[in-house]
Amino acid sequence: MDNLGLENETLEFIESTAELEKGILSLTSMLNKNGYGEVFFGVRGNGDVIGQDIGETTFKDICQMMGCLVDSHINPILEERTSSDGKSFISVRSQGGNRPYAFRNIVYIRDGREDRKVSMSELRRMFMGSGDNLVNSTSNNQDLTFEGLVKILDEYDILHGKDEGLSRGFDLVNPEGMYNIQGQILSDQNPVVLTVVLFSGIDRTVMSHRAEFSGHCLLTLVRRSLEYLETINETSVKVGSGLRKEEKLFNRDSVREAWINACVHNCWLYSIPPAVHVFDDRMEILSFGPKPYRLSDECFFTGMSEPVNGSLMEVFARTGLSEHTGHGVPTVVGQYGRGCYSLTNTGVVVTIPFSNMRASARIRGYTVVLNDSENAILDVLRVHPRYTLVDVAKDTCLSRSYVGKAMMKLKDLGLVERIGSNKTGLWKVLE
Repeated sequence: MDNLGLENETLEFIESTAELEKGILSLTSMLNKNGYGEVFFGVRGNGDVIGQDIGETTFKDICQMMGCLVDSHINPILEERTSSDGKSFISVRSQGGNRPYAFRNIVYIRDGREDRKVSMSELRRMFMGSGDNLVNSTSNNQDLTFEGLVKILDEYDILHGKDEGLSRGFDLVNPEGMYNIQGQILSDQNPVVLTVVLFSGIDRTVMSHRAEFSGHCLLTLVRRSLEYLETINETSVKVGSGLRKEEKLFNRDSVREAWINACVHNCWLYSIPPAVHVFDDRMEILSFGPKPYRLSDECFFTGMSEPVNGSLMEVFARTGLSEHTGHGVPTVVGQYGRGCYSLTNTGVVVTIPFSNMRASARIRGYTVVLNDSENAILDVLRVHPRYTLVDVAKDTCLSRSYVGKAMMKLKDLGLVERIGSNKTGLWKVLE
């Protein structure tokens, strides 16, 4: 007698099609857990093949009953198998990621070799962490334009100067032909505000500055916020034993990967954007929404790529912001360890410890008095670190000569620093 082994999270044995409903229930629970499942009819629970009578309508009956009992559409693959001693039995297998799959209006999930009902909280996580919800959503604003997105795509020679097929090619519309939330956040009317908040100290008691990035396509906001984060990446110098060592506040590549992942995998359906909080000793990158539902913690940390917003990830990849190779999390973990990730049912927090205390923490004991014009100059440089002095003068309505003198004072006080050359460099503001 042939033996097929043991049941597991993707395999169920049923003795007869007389228990067809039990088999269909198990198949839905396996799809909800792993996105794949297989049920054998004509096999005992211990794996022994005992055979199953297969009539002319058996396969048709199975398909019809699955259609009646399962809410979400499943395309099963049915196959007749034959054991070594001539016994016929049936294999029914399917795969899909359109969770949740419900059996008689109840959602089950595979837990080892058992099928159990899904709780309401787990059902919400399943919705948030499964499929490409952005594509199937509907934007509350249907009057959208995409000049910013087209410009970015042209930079990468994707559209070749044409926006023909833009909406379908980049999943900006749902199956009904209406703009979805992905279209909304990639449009010129994007309502999202990305923030980088600086705090004085190691908690959220005192906020010293809040940089906001808004009014453009999400890709542009991510680019600008990354530029801003680079301006606070201070360099410290350690001298000892005849050696001079420069050290950055944080690893640039790790922060970039963590921030892009936060923006891509965020649950945009709930209109809560990701954010960066900067303290004296660390940076916290926060995103809303759990990791992909069926992705285990081990798979997550080893870099298995299963984006919640797959089509949005594709847009990021095609425009150079992400490589979609799954190396983002391993890059961060390799630099800071698994402990920097906090995975909860409501979101993900990545904590990046600084190599030193920020300069603002070291000089906070001194009182620096600035006038309104000087504070205005600092505010402009925080948001536009690549501005020239002429640009600063224009934005603040101050004269070029005054801005030049004020910048000398701010540099002497250690409040601003020039990074790079006069042509291609940027300003770093020390809080």
